[in-house]
Amino acid sequence: MCYNPRAGRINPGLYNMNKTLHIVATLVAYVMLAVSPAWGSESSAEASQQTSKRIACFEDLRGRVLAVPSSTVQDIYVEEHYPDIRLDRFDTEADMMLSLQQEKCDGAIMDDVICYALVRKTEGVTILPDSPVPPCQMGMVFGKHNAGLCQQFNAFIAQLKASGELQQIMDRWIKHFDTAEMPNLPLPTQGEPIRVAMEPCTEPIVFIKNEKIAGFDAELVQRFSVYINRPVEIVEMEYDSLIASTTTGKADMAASGILITDERAESVLFSDPYYDSHSRVAILTKNADASIISGNEGAQALGIWGSIQRSFMRNIIEERRYMLLWDGLKVTVYISFFSALLGTILGAFICYLRMSSCKICSSIARIYIDVMRGTPVLVLLMMMCYVAFTQFDNTPVAIITFAMNFAAYVSEMFRTSISSIDKGQTEAGIALGFSPVRTFCHIVLPQAVRRVLPVYKGELISLIKNTSIVGYVAVADLTRASYIIRGRTFDPFFPLLMVALMYFLIAWLFTYILDRIGNKVC
Repeated sequence: MCYNPRAGRINPGLYNMNKTLHIVATLVAYVMLAVSPAWGSESSAEASQQTSKRIACFEDLRGRVLAVPSSTVQDIYVEEHYPDIRLDRFDTEADMMLSLQQEKCDGAIMDDVICYALVRKTEGVTILPDSPVPPCQMGMVFGKHNAGLCQQFNAFIAQLKASGELQQIMDRWIKHFDTAEMPNLPLPTQGEPIRVAMEPCTEPIVFIKNEKIAGFDAELVQRFSVYINRPVEIVEMEYDSLIASTTTGKADMAASGILITDERAESVLFSDPYYDSHSRVAILTKNADASIISGNEGAQALGIWGSIQRSFMRNIIEERRYMLLWDGLKVTVYISFFSALLGTILGAFICYLRMSSCKICSSIARIYIDVMRGTPVLVLLMMMCYVAFTQFDNTPVAIITFAMNFAAYVSEMFRTSISSIDKGQTEAGIALGFSPVRTFCHIVLPQAVRRVLPVYKGELISLIKNTSIVGYVAVADLTRASYIIRGRTFDPFFPLLMVALMYFLIAWLFTYILDRIGNKVC
């Protein structure tokens, strides 16, 4: 703030001007942060092209950096058999491709289905002809308590194989995924639904197309629903949580291109395999030996402005992907508002217990505050969703989780601000005939609000930003929307830029409202 020493008060004109400059500077910073990797990649690409040895096969990656999907078959095998290859582990293929395009790694290994689809839409990328990772088989996952459902799926797959229909479905989604559409099946609406856990971020296995779940596994699930005459309820979640969801009862089955391994089979049931997956390695075309570049070079370069325009159309306009961001924005605002409201009320109650003369109440409040402040919000969220409240929808559980964490900090803010008020003012109010409650409301509280408000605003902004982790429990917030779009387009620029700007606007709106409230109260 801008203090005028002559007037002895804050200059509102200077304050508003500085606030405006701060907003403009922040927006510019967001844009520069998002664009800078693309700008810097040109010079680094030129240097890499001059110094790097051409790559013709997997063996040429020894001594280099390879991007792998974390905790997958590719990750385990390469680490065990190629110790001289440095591994960079990622949660998504989209982030792996971004790393490859920015030349932070020399190659990216993944399942062939995903790799072929990715390379066809990514400029400057090609595929190595070999991979040392043994082929694996793909299957659906069931909890061990759902053995009957697993047997029904096995019978369903056997029927598709015998009729040749499985091969047709495979060809449509794997060979011709650009034009593939979900069939118009007469899906059941009556009966107990099958809860299917999916991560819709892996084209052409499971992804979002025209605001609906689509893909190879998605069609198999729909056809299975018709086969057993039970409706399907899709439960979106992170890939790492898919298998766990079937063991905790969060889902009846899981599908997202999950590979069958002996280790996984110890805790869950796998269906009979329905696809043989081979690993493939994507590299930059400019680093590839000329002998392997033969028609799989990826998309053609469009120039910087053409690339920006194309990126905007692909990430925002095509398939109405802006609706994913709009829906995510509403969810983020919803969670932020009710978490803040509930957390403030709970924090006031915890503060009351903390300042109580009852030692038991004070001790309970102190323990609660220490536990909440000492536990990472993500860990707390995962425990609440996958351990404590497995049968409940994740959105209200997320609100409760953030409110519990927020309350711990709010209670200490309230306590310290109230304690800072001179006790003589309370005594004076009571001496004048005010009741303790009236004294608190009319004398202590206005001063406490004035002192706590700046700190409260900062903690509120932290709460809003912390809500970005709800995507880990498959809540379709802003960050999750960005994740889904990036998984479809493999282009991070506009999804991340839009999400960053939206979070900034949410935080600005909430703090603006608090400022207005504070001006009236104080």
